[in-house]
Amino acid sequence: MEQSLHPLERNHSPIPRLGIKTALPLSPLSASDDEVQRLSGEDQHETELQEHWDQSIAKHMNIPEGYDDVQVLMIKWHDDIDQLCVRQEVNSLTRVFKEELHYEVEEVNLKAVNTQLQLQSAVTTWAFNKDTPHSLLIVYYAGHAVYDIETKLLKFSPTNEGDGLEVIWNQAEKPFLETVKADVLAIMDCCFASDLLRNVPEYGRTFEMLAASHMGETTASPGKDSFTASLITHLRDLAAEYADGYFTTRDIEERMKRERGIEGPALWRRIPGSSRHIRLSKMKPREERTKEFVPHRQFIHLGFALRYDSLSKDQIERLTKELPALFRKENIPLVDIKWLGCRKVGHPSFRQVAKWVLHNGKEIPAISPIQSRKRSSEAANLDEVVAEMVENSVSHKALRRH
Repeated sequence: MEQSLHPLERNHSPIPRLGIKTALPLSPLSASDDEVQRLSGEDQHETELQEHWDQSIAKHMNIPEGYDDVQVLMIKWHDDIDQLCVRQEVNSLTRVFKEELHYEVEEVNLKAVNTQLQLQSAVTTWAFNKDTPHSLLIVYYAGHAVYDIETKLLKFSPTNEGDGLEVIWNQAEKPFLETVKADVLAIMDCCFASDLLRNVPEYGRTFEMLAASHMGETTASPGKDSFTASLITHLRDLAAEYADGYFTTRDIEERMKRERGIEGPALWRRIPGSSRHIRLSKMKPREERTKEFVPHRQFIHLGFALRYDSLSKDQIERLTKELPALFRKENIPLVDIKWLGCRKVGHPSFRQVAKWVLHNGKEIPAISPIQSRKRSSEAANLDEVVAEMVENSVSHKALRRH
């Protein structure tokens, strides 16, 4: 595919930031800044309820709280071919994971031979060796990236020179989407990571991605203003502040947004089925982890339709006490009761969404709906509306490399 490069790319290397028009929206559909703030507030409230549920159920059922293991995989290009020179920041972040949070860290340095196989082999082997149902897998990448609009692929590369050396992250991340039992946190210090969206049916676990920038946007090169430099600062602060507790990916995002403003990160859920935010805390030495997780053989999904908008913390406290007692009374062995999230009824109709898209069409990049095998008639109609808008008002043929 022919690619149109920004003029700066022809004259300078490396490039701090470039722009691109993507085939995906810049932010979740919302009509105004007030709506964005409302959704953010609801998400924060649900996060607090989830945290209270997890703490309370762990107390009443005498089960471990949090993860029994946290593993980190740092992915970068070999120093000999890494144009961005991320070595110093990767080392600094590694020290935070190891020394501040006591996580185990491995590093992958991609070389210029069979790069795709290198990445996929490293990721698969690492996931195979580290995956357990009650663990957290953290995957970090720093380097160049470009999002291919036509193929919807996120491609990593050591330079922005377009020499053909690249790896496709979509292929490498499949184990995290489809196979592993652990929760997963992907941290992407690269451009256009937020353009990577996909729906995979999954329940009971969480896969979040903290991207350096929002959809269609770039991020700063290594240095004092970089995403990773900010991440290191706030991880250290949060680890110290919550030395005897835990903090969430939501806390990291909020801290970085307050510092970086419009250049703040984006936090995405890579799989549906759970609205839990990943929790991070300092791990105790293995010999001090006295409690063990009991494996389960079946997971029952129940939904409770409530007359009111939400539960209170007092109600959650009573539920987490009485529900396990009910199972004990009925002689049903219970391992855990997980909070999988809550949602409010009354989502926007097709007409409301279509009206919003048409009204804001000139102010946003082209929008291509996520494809799935089964599509409703309303989804098909929305596709037609969006396709017409794209054809008439938006040109999105050019790709620009970071």
